[in-house]
Amino acid sequence: MNVIHRKTFFGMFGSGAFSGKPPLYTGTDVEPLLAFSRTFFPKTVIEIGIQRGETAKCLLDNSPWIQNYVGIDVAPSHRTALPVQQSEVPKQPGELVKNDPRVRLIVKPNGSRDVTPAELPVADLIYIDGDHSKTGVLQDTELARKVIRKGGIICWHDYGNPAVPSVTKAIDFLNGKGGNAICLIEKGFLCFEFCRNGK
Repeated sequence: MNVIHRKTFFGMFGSGAFSGKPPLYTGTDVEPLLAFSRTFFPKTVIEIGIQRGETAKCLLDNSPWIQNYVGIDVAPSHRTALPVQQSEVPKQPGELVKNDPRVRLIVKPNGSRDVTPAELPVADLIYIDGDHSKTGVLQDTELARKVIRKGGIICWHDYGNPAVPSVTKAIDFLNGKGGNAICLIEKGFLCFEFCRNGK
C-alpha cells in the first residue's frame, strides 16, 4: 500500500477544512473527500453506506456544484455480515439529507448487494463505507468500478482500522491484483484510487 503524507495530500488537493462537528463514522477522513470535491467539482456522487447521512450532509453543505447525490444503504431490519456493524444499521437511512433535492436514496433489504449498475448514474466520485466484510468490500468495489467515469475517484473507508480488519484484507487483495493503484492517506483510514478505466 502506497501512503501519501497528509500534508502532501492537502498541498496537492487543497483544503478540506469545514466548520462544525465531523461526521460520526467518517470523522476527519471527511476532509480528504472535501478536498477532492473542491478540486474536481464532482457533479455526481455515490455513497455506499450513507447511514443517517452525516458525511453526505457535510459534502453537500460544502459542495454547491454537486447536482446528484445517490446514497445507498440497507433496510433497518438488515442483519450485518459482521456483528460489530449491527449497531450502525440506520433506523432511517439518509434522514439528515432526505429533503435535499439533489439526493436520491436507495434503500434495499441487502443494500448495495441488491443494486445493479443500471440503477446508478455514471459517477465522478464514489465513497465506499458500507458492508465491511471482505466479500462486501469486493462487491461494492466491483459495483463502483462499473459506474465510475474514466478519471473519477473511488474512496474506501476504514483501511487499517483494527475493529474491521477485513477491509484492509480486501483492499490489499485489490491492490495485489491492480498494481498497487489504491493509496492510503496518512493518519487516517481513507484510501483512494483514480480510475484509469471507466465510462
